[in-house]
Amino acid sequence: MEREAWLRGIWEMVKEGVSQRLLSWHLPSPPFLIPNQLSGLTVIVTGCTSGIGLCVAREMVMAGAHVIMACRNVEGANRIASEWTEDTHNSKDILVEVMPLDLLSLASVHSFGEEWNRRGMPLHLLINNAGAFYMKEDGIERHMQVNHIAPALLTLLLLPSLLKAPFSRIVNVNSVAHHCALIDPTRWKSKINDGDFNAIRAYGESKLAQLMFIKTLAAKLYKKKITSIQCITVNPGIVNTNMVKQQQKHKIAEWKLFWMFSPAEGARSVLFCSTNESVVKNTVECFAHYSSVCTPTKEAPQAMDVNSCFDVWKKTMEMLDLDMDHLSRLIDV
Repeated sequence: MEREAWLRGIWEMVKEGVSQRLLSWHLPSPPFLIPNQLSGLTVIVTGCTSGIGLCVAREMVMAGAHVIMACRNVEGANRIASEWTEDTHNSKDILVEVMPLDLLSLASVHSFGEEWNRRGMPLHLLINNAGAFYMKEDGIERHMQVNHIAPALLTLLLLPSLLKAPFSRIVNVNSVAHHCALIDPTRWKSKINDGDFNAIRAYGESKLAQLMFIKTLAAKLYKKKITSIQCITVNPGIVNTNMVKQQQKHKIAEWKLFWMFSPAEGARSVLFCSTNESVVKNTVECFAHYSSVCTPTKEAPQAMDVNSCFDVWKKTMEMLDLDMDHLSRLIDV
């Protein structure tokens, strides 16, 4: 089964690399949003000082949204926000602020959630963009921490704020690499000296867990007759970001940059899933998984298994020290 998943994942990644430019030829070039398109909306974007997150945050700011840049590099984010304000003729229309968030620290995630919830504001869009690919690990396996566990906690903490908006979306930036892995919770705390550690598989498994968790959240909300929150996962394609540069540094592969998406092109599907009305029509029980060319697509087979998805939910709640009734209590408040 694991070998089958690995081969399927490699095929999906090769197919993505070969076809993404061909299949996206008809899609628009940036900017993708128009001025004032998002006026009145409040958006939190994680990991937005570079790459896809930076492009997403900038477009949303320029389209009139109130954007909170949630990131570890606060100094860099403040500098970027200042540049946006200075570059805009009518700076009073720029609504952007920076809040510290370190996904390697669950304490930091809790602090962020508590500070945000004290405002009592509705949240219209949560974009869990921040992600990481590590070559070396220790302690809690960092791929799982940054790509799944911490964003899952952040999502649960911000759920009351998302429920205050008439309509809201949770958009998780996923990856075609989720096809490479099978969920095995015994690996969620692997260390680098464990004989079975594989960085690519660990990355893929973290993205698969992310997808299965949010899919279960959507099903649970739908069962509670809460349809105001849509849960979307999106593969942005194979994008030339800092993660790719990291792999070049470690000489994993000689990447051919001409077929990769730029960060702005990678942001296209994320922005589409965050703002386009057709996405809501394509959800099933408040969930949808989208491709890099802005069309619904199938997730890995394990993510289609309801019981496996529930196992991921249960393990995640256990790692977060939350009981199985936590969601019900959040909703009933």
